[in-house]
Amino acid sequence: MADGKSFWSSLPGILTALAGLITAGGGLLLALQGAGLIGGGGHDTAAVQAPAEPALLERLGVSAPPRLSLRGVPTTLSEERLTAALIERGLYDARLNPAGVGIDNRFETVVQGDDVVVRDATTGLVWQRGGTSGLDLPGADTALARLNERGYAGQHDWRLPTAEEAASLMKATPVAGWHIDPAFGSGVGFIWTADRTPDGKAYVAYWADGRLAAERPEFNAWLRAVR
Repeated sequence: MADGKSFWSSLPGILTALAGLITAGGGLLLALQGAGLIGGGGHDTAAVQAPAEPALLERLGVSAPPRLSLRGVPTTLSEERLTAALIERGLYDARLNPAGVGIDNRFETVVQGDDVVVRDATTGLVWQRGGTSGLDLPGADTALARLNERGYAGQHDWRLPTAEEAASLMKATPVAGWHIDPAFGSGVGFIWTADRTPDGKAYVAYWADGRLAAERPEFNAWLRAVR
């Protein structure tokens, strides 16, 4: 310009910049609304929306809390090794690690067809909300195979949780007498895990007692699958 002023300091430049900001802001609001990060007054409040994926949050410039990685592969665990794993993760067990505070689970209950699951954004795990009772260990494996065969909640990769994964649900402070979040209800009292002891027992998570204990394969417990 003849007087040496920048285009952006002139009235047309200012109006152009404001228009750009309004357009960008509108796009960001639409993206946040689509991601479920801000409310949409017209949506059914009973509907459950999945949490925004980390990649989407990154594109929006929102920092997603880091996921806690837990061992998902079954193994043989002595009580000493299990105790060490619980202490390392800060996972609560009334007997093995009473000083554990547990983790900050971020649960979301989701209905998928006729099935109900509980997602945990902290660990990335998806849990069967209910379960199947009165199963010995071979029976639990059979029931698990049936879940996968029919595609429970639309998935075919359900499995028994490891002791670490089961302990990630354990709360140090019980709610209504149960050391587990109310998102899971109160019908399932204790569940099989996939981990074994050196003498062939399997660990069972007890929500009423707030602890893990080894039981023989013929013991009866619940199946609560995870993926």
